[in-house]
Amino acid sequence: MSRMPAGQRREQELVALELSNAGHSVDTIADRLEVSRATAARRVRAALQRIPAEEADTLRRQSEARINGWMRRANVLLDSPGLDFADTVKVLNLLLSLERERVQLYGLRLPSSVVVQFEQGAGQ
Repeated sequence: MSRMPAGQRREQELVALELSNAGHSVDTIADRLEVSRATAARRVRAALQRIPAEEADTLRRQSEARINGWMRRANVLLDSPGLDFADTVKVLNLLLSLERERVQLYGLRLPSSVVVQFEQGAGQ
C-alpha cells in the first residue's frame, strides 16, 4: 500500500472539512473523495485538529445553531394537528438523528441503539 503525498492528503482534508461544514454525511464525503468511510472520517478529524481552538469553537457554535434550528422546525411538525402515525415516527427519527449529530459535534456518545415507543390512545 503506497502512502498518499502529504499535499494531496491535506487537500482531501480541506475538501472533507468543507463538505462536513456544509452538512454532508461521512458517506457522502467518502463518495466525493473516492475513499472509504473510515478514511473520510479521518480526513475530517485531521482537518478539524489543524483548526485553531477559537475557530473550532466558532464552527461548533455555528453547527449547533443550525442543528437547533432544524430541531425547532421538527418539533413544530411534531406538534402539528393531524400528523399521522407514520409521519410522527419520521419526525421522531429526524429528531434522534439531529441529537446524534449534536452529540458527535461535541465528541460525546449516545447508546448504540435507542428504542422509541409510541402508544396510540384507545379508539385511534
